[in-house]
Order: sequence, then C-alpha cells, then structure tokens
Amino acid sequence: MDRAEQLSLLSGFVAEQWGLVTSAQAKGAGLSGVQLLRLTDAAMLESVGHGVYLLTAAGQPRHLEIKVAWLRLQPAVPTWERSTEDPAAGVISHASACQLLELGDIPAPEVEISVRRRRVATDPSVRLRTAVIEPSDITVIDGLPVTTARRTILDLLRAKADGGHVGGVIADAERRDLISTDVMAPEVGRFTRRYGMPRNSDGRALIEHLVSQAGESLRSAQLERAAQAGFDSALELFRAGDPQLKPGPAWEKLLGRTSSADLSKLFREATRPTYKTQLERTIAELTQSSAMRAVRDATAASSLRDSLKLPPLVSPELQRTLREATQPSPAIQQAIRALQRLQEDAATARRAIEPPHGGGWVSESPDSDAG
Repeated sequence: MDRAEQLSLLSGFVAEQWGLVTSAQAKGAGLSGVQLLRLTDAAMLESVGHGVYLLTAAGQPRHLEIKVAWLRLQPAVPTWERSTEDPAAGVISHASACQLLELGDIPAPEVEISVRRRRVATDPSVRLRTAVIEPSDITVIDGLPVTTARRTILDLLRAKADGGHVGGVIADAERRDLISTDVMAPEVGRFTRRYGMPRNSDGRALIEHLVSQAGESLRSAQLERAAQAGFDSALELFRAGDPQLKPGPAWEKLLGRTSSADLSKLFREATRPTYKTQLERTIAELTQSSAMRAVRDATAASSLRDSLKLPPLVSPELQRTLREATQPSPAIQQAIRALQRLQEDAATARRAIEPPHGGGWVSESPDSDAG
C-alpha cells in the first residue's frame, strides 16, 4: 500500500476531526505503527500529542491543545460517534471553556475537561475534573462539547478562580446575552463568603463586586443608568410642556408627590423583555389621534375644568425619550397609562372651557374641525 492509499484511509477521520487522527483510529483503519512513523518522517503527518497526528496539508486548527486532549479521552472513537453521556466522555470546562466561548482573559495553562468518573491524566498539561454535566449545560463549539457560559461561571466560582478574571467572564457573557445576571444571582449567592463578601451579601452583590474587580461594568447597569437619565429627561419635558399651564391636583397626584429620583429607581425593577413591547405599544397608542379623543361624558369634562390643565399632546421629544427606556417596570407601565388618561382628560377639559380654535392649542380630536 503506497502513501496515497494510506492517506486515503485516514481521510475520513481528518476531514471530520480538524485534520487530526489518533493512532488508535489509524490502526483501526488498517495502518500499522510503522506506516504512521514513515508518513511522519515524510512530513505528511505531524505528531501533535501522544498518539495524535495532524495531516500536514490540513494546517493547524485553532485550540489545538484542547482538541488533542479531548480526542485522547476516547482515542479509538471518532468524533461523530461520541456521546456526552458516555462514562468515558468529557466536556471542555472551566478556563478552557472560556477560551472556546471567548469570554474574559482568564489564564488557561492547562486544558481542563470535566469527566463523569474519576480519571487521572497522564499528560501534565491536562487537568481532568470529576463532574456530571447535564445536557442543558452543554453547548457545541467547533465540534467540541463545551459547558455553557452559565455553567462555566458556576464552575469557576466553585473552583475559587481569581475574582477579577471571573468578573471579566461574567461581563463578557452578559454583554453578549449568554447569561442573565438576575437569573444567575440566586445561584452564585452561595459563593459570597468564599470571595470575602460580608455575611449579608447576596448573589447580585457578588456579581457586581467581581465585575468591578475586573474593571468592567454590566450592560444592564449601563442601560439602567441610561434609562434613569432618560426618564428624568422625560419628566422634565412633560412638566415643561406648556409654561402657561399650571399643574393641577391630578398632575401633582401622579408626579408631584414622588421625586424624579424615586421614579427613576423604578427602572431597577425592570427585568422582563415583555415590558419593552408593552411600552412601545402604549407609546404607539399615544401618537394616534384616537388616543387623544375627548371623553364623551360632558359632566366629567366639566368637573376636570379647574384641576386638569395639562399639555394636550405628548411631544415628539418625550416620545423619543420614552422609547429609549428599554426596561420599564410594571410601575412604569402604570405611570404611562396614567399619563394617557391625563392626556385624554386634559383634551376634554380644554374643549370644555375653550373654543376649538381658541388660540392656545388645537385638540387632535376627530371633531376638532367641526363648526
């Protein structure tokens, strides 16, 4: 059998295994140890680890050390036949998982792999950790089974990895929507004492502490600050809507008794993405004429004459500011609905005390052109 035929026998493996083949796989395909040695001497194969060869023409793959270590766990089994539920299987974890997930800058001097049963690695550059990884905690990257970002962070905390490095991993994972810090906070709470946090600290405090150690900031915190600033701006715009209109009791009930800072704090409660959709729907309704129509009950309009003197329209600036609030809480939704009602009532009150073309403003009611 010439060299071309020998390489042909290996082609199925190298095509599916990043250009790599184990000696056990090669021998299973019909090649001898002597033939592998001669292919290596001819520079057609390169030994890249004990019992693992690289087809020179394929080029060196990324994360070569990790792939070699993983192949060596089950040297005779091709990648396409492996199952993470096999007792001999392994999942890339800890710092090595961070490398594959591209999270943080945590050092990885060893290849770390979690295995179901206790095993001892013969290669000093490989560290095998005993752990059962649930299928929901496994993702696949470049053909390798890898712990998810959530599981990786928990593993690092359990191993008491450097806090700053873990914080960088958390910040990157949150920025890429691989984790929710609100969901993870209860899970990481049990590690607070391990990282020197006060006794009454919770998981949220630990996350913020670790991220701060890394010199990073959470995207959710950045959005929170922007949302608070945007809401403050929205309140100021609404209050200053018409300098000639003095706020009445109804306006004071909604905003006058609550400071802008306290209202801004409501954004910290917001977590569910559905709030954004609901807010956008409310804003869309506010921009339609029908949302500004006069209340048909004339008696109610008369009773509002002295107490409701609000700008009749939601200004474009306010609409834009509210749209930028990406995380409204239930309390914010209630405030928006209250603003809508105040707008409708204000239009009614104005129509009751002034002619439609009385000068100060014009209602966008469908009847505003009548008469």
